[in-house]
Amino acid sequence: MMNLLDVLEDISEGTPTPGGGAVGWLVWGQATALLRMVSNLTLKSKKWVDGHPASSKIISSTHDFQEEAVQGFSLDCKAYDEVVAAYARSTDDGKSNAVEKASLWAAEVPLELMNRTKDVLLLMSNLHGNHNRNAHSDMISAAMLLKSSAVIASKNVEANIPYLAKSDAERVSNTLGKLRGELSDLMELVNEGAVL
Repeated sequence: MMNLLDVLEDISEGTPTPGGGAVGWLVWGQATALLRMVSNLTLKSKKWVDGHPASSKIISSTHDFQEEAVQGFSLDCKAYDEVVAAYARSTDDGKSNAVEKASLWAAEVPLELMNRTKDVLLLMSNLHGNHNRNAHSDMISAAMLLKSSAVIASKNVEANIPYLAKSDAERVSNTLGKLRGELSDLMELVNEGAVL
């Protein structure tokens, strides 16, 4: 498992990876952990019985979130390392194809992060308003972290689109647009109280 001090040091080193995309997966993991905390606190109190079904669904649906976050972090690093390696090829023979292939992988990993963020926001929207209000600040924090993971992922997908083959660029752009819309709609449902 990852050591937090080592991860923070690795991020700060000034190397291409781990970068923003990898950090997005950790942000998603933190958001999911906070949502699970709120769910567990909701389940412990009869006062918030209306939130018990949604809380139970959150707990069962996110049971392996730690592994997902760590795996996503690792995959994002590997994908971008492939992009760097493709650009570092000594000859132009096959370089363009290698860049396109690596850039597609580097776009697909954050697209998956957007999908996972959408999944957790949907779970959150079913609990919002019926959660243990003693943990309301944690609920808001989880929502803001999910928004951050979505923005990070979206910008990382966007950054790779110019380097894709035309058909892949169109497909990825369409998927990105669809996910942005869905995520924006879900954020509206859980955004209450998220002001300074």
